[in-house]
Amino acid sequence: MPKDAIQNEDTGAPICDIDFFGDEYVIDPVKAYHQMLEKGPVVWLPQNNLHAIVGFEALTTSLRNHRVFRSGKGVSINEKINEFLIGSTLNSDPPDHDETRAITFGPLTPRALAEARQRIETEAKAIADKVVEMQEFDAVKDLATHLPLTIVRDLVGLGDYGKEKMLDWAGASFQLMGDPRERREVSIEKMGELAKFLNDPDMLGALKQDGWARRATRLAMEAGIEEKRAIALMRDYIAPSLDTTISAISFGLMLFAKHPDQWTKLRADRSLVRNAIEEIVRLNTPIKTLSRWVEEDIDIGDVTLKKDNRVMMMFGAANRDPAQFEDPDTFDIERSTRGHVGFGHGKHACLGMHLARLEMTSLFNALADRIERFEINGVKEQAIISVIFSLERLPMRIAS
Repeated sequence: MPKDAIQNEDTGAPICDIDFFGDEYVIDPVKAYHQMLEKGPVVWLPQNNLHAIVGFEALTTSLRNHRVFRSGKGVSINEKINEFLIGSTLNSDPPDHDETRAITFGPLTPRALAEARQRIETEAKAIADKVVEMQEFDAVKDLATHLPLTIVRDLVGLGDYGKEKMLDWAGASFQLMGDPRERREVSIEKMGELAKFLNDPDMLGALKQDGWARRATRLAMEAGIEEKRAIALMRDYIAPSLDTTISAISFGLMLFAKHPDQWTKLRADRSLVRNAIEEIVRLNTPIKTLSRWVEEDIDIGDVTLKKDNRVMMMFGAANRDPAQFEDPDTFDIERSTRGHVGFGHGKHACLGMHLARLEMTSLFNALADRIERFEINGVKEQAIISVIFSLERLPMRIAS
């Protein structure tokens, strides 16, 4: 293809000559989102050798079309990694997807989570008290990671070894869903640890008796699902339950520190908490992108995506599409966030979104009860994860 070509000759997609998985755009994907959206709803990324669906309408329509845009061949851009991922609910299509999701979603429904609500709220108040006492704190380590690591790991119930490794395994999973570059070998090693764990005959006995992992495995076997696939279902709880929530909480704290007027609004009117969370997740979009396998040729506007190829679903770009969200980069907790894809869309909408909302609601309410204003107190550090937009460090302090 000529260097000065403006569109892909085979598909008609406009060319956006960025390296989405290069460190520059992993650290600042928002810049990439806008560059892609300026080209059109579907673009060709020659540096990644992939098409990307970025426009809100094009993305949501495609995500509902699971017959053409398949997850059952894996959602990583790497076929070798997909061989390991296939079988989890995220990496499956109906009817298999519907069967396993019905099992793993059980403890994550709003009704089921009512049993965990008091515990989560109590823990949120305790950590809010702690940071008030500290005055200066790291919003990632001291706040955002607390609820997932102290409560969610325990609810999943992987036993002592699995509990301590969950965060490593989740990070490796998300690295390998994109292109991790120099982080590949370390990520593959960690995924090897997870595979070994899942294949360990003693592992089932170590699972917490009332944990979500044991429940899912037991119900799957009772439903006639083969043992290996039943055991693999616990992967549904490993990746989504930690990194994405930690990302959203820390990003929310950064937004409120940068926009104290929005924090003042929330403190004065707690009915805004729910919508504030949706706005945070829209702007943050923890999972930037996942891929789908194109099962047959399909036209999206002036672009023809060809069968037997992968395409990237750019959730983060769709959430910044000005055709859907006016002033999309503005943080406004009173905005109508209806339809945002920060929790995914369609049949593969985030399994743990109700849990994430509960954790964030509990934490923001606890902080709003105690803190009038907080501010950033140093240089933030961005995490380098190929498909997760998250912070590694965010120094903050309570402002007097």
